[in-house]
Amino acid sequence: MKTISLLLLVIGLILAPVYWVYAKFYTGKQTVMLTLGKAAGSAEKWRSAAFELQPEMAPVGLILHVDASIAPRMAEQAPPQDRYNVTLFKAGVAAKPLVITLKAGNSANGNRAFKEHLLFMQAVHGGSYLVEVTPASEPTMKVEKMRLEVRQNLQEPDSNVVTGGIVLLVLGLLGLTAF
Repeated sequence: MKTISLLLLVIGLILAPVYWVYAKFYTGKQTVMLTLGKAAGSAEKWRSAAFELQPEMAPVGLILHVDASIAPRMAEQAPPQDRYNVTLFKAGVAAKPLVITLKAGNSANGNRAFKEHLLFMQAVHGGSYLVEVTPASEPTMKVEKMRLEVRQNLQEPDSNVVTGGIVLLVLGLLGLTAF
């Protein structure tokens, strides 16, 4: 019975978190990877170069890659988390800002790499876009580099597959603890 439970656990891990991460970040084709630069006149505002999107690229995903460092004397019981406003501009017109949180699990290692899935655009209106990132509050981590990845033909994870994986994970855990 432990073998079956272990098998259910492994299949559940593959179907739930592994499949979800693969679909969100690695399906489709990377169109461009832009390095965000500091905006003129601002030490904390980051802005991408303009990039073009076309309707035939849909669905499109925007993924933000952030490399940050943490001060070495931060308290271990209170790992840092910083909030940022991400604004997408199309032809100079701003969309409603999206709030993201970069949260470090601990402060033992000083360097962090974050990957945030910002947007999934099922339908794309062709044109020139750019992204601007500003802190929502005083950041505790020092951002070293920000990059924006644009992926075309990105696939959203199938919720039935993810839910089935979670069910298998739970059944596997129950089987391991029961016997």
